[in-house]
Amino acid sequence: MLFTILQAAPGGPLTPYLQNPHITEADIARLKHNLGLDQPGYVQYFHWLWRVVHGDFGWSMSNSEDVAQAILERMPATLELMGCAYAFSIIVGVIFGIMSAVRQYSWLDYLITTFAFFGQSMPVFWFALMLQLAFSVTGVTAFGYHLSLPSAGIATNSDSFDLGDRLQHLVLPVTVLSLAFIASFSRFMRSSMLEVIRTDYMRTAAAKGVSRKAVILKHGLKNALIPLVTVIALSLPGLVSGAVVTESIFAWPGMGRLFINALGQFDFALLMGYMMLASFFVVTCNLLADICYAWLDPRVKYT
Repeated sequence: MLFTILQAAPGGPLTPYLQNPHITEADIARLKHNLGLDQPGYVQYFHWLWRVVHGDFGWSMSNSEDVAQAILERMPATLELMGCAYAFSIIVGVIFGIMSAVRQYSWLDYLITTFAFFGQSMPVFWFALMLQLAFSVTGVTAFGYHLSLPSAGIATNSDSFDLGDRLQHLVLPVTVLSLAFIASFSRFMRSSMLEVIRTDYMRTAAAKGVSRKAVILKHGLKNALIPLVTVIALSLPGLVSGAVVTESIFAWPGMGRLFINALGQFDFALLMGYMMLASFFVVTCNLLADICYAWLDPRVKYT
């Protein structure tokens, strides 16, 4: 489907060459023949699929590099950014959701709910620009300390590794990405935990004298995580596909920025490699979610 959609786009795979004002019709015809673009669509697809099966994802027309190499070079940066954002979001989201459910209709519940609504409705691009303005352009002074964070990039000096410098560059993009994830995860966790708290086995555990903490964390949390696992699994492909808007604003050299550049120049081979990888991880993460169901819920058995 992705191959067909990209083939149907105006200009097709030759779009980068069509932007050259000096190219002639004869040049276009020769390129179509050399690249096999003068053949029927289904023939082009099977030729492309045959190359992919043998590990050849094609050649980027915009970057003049192998597609697989371009993806592998940018994958670590995206995994670093998205991994930190996901880990932080899951931990904070689960904690917020449990606290909000256990203290339902309290001031803490209202505070977390308000934060969740704020996080889900906040435009990512605007929030990112405001953080850059506050913490990078002007800086924040509190308790006699002036806080200024890097506005873009993955490191001040990419030739050497400095853990402190890398962490400083991670703060703003991770904050932007985590806001929406924490809001979503906390709302799902709260709703699921409220359903679990009212079940008979939770009341039975409490009646037997089990502490409130053990009832919540040992008996309730595992079953309450089932709906959240689905949400997390559907969002996990972002680990490899990257956050397009956030990486573009913070000039993060990852997969999201690679996709924006490929889309702007309609780099057919690079777009296909990126989207095929993202599609593969969507299927893989859904499979992992199904496996997790069997571990979380003893009623689910796979035979």
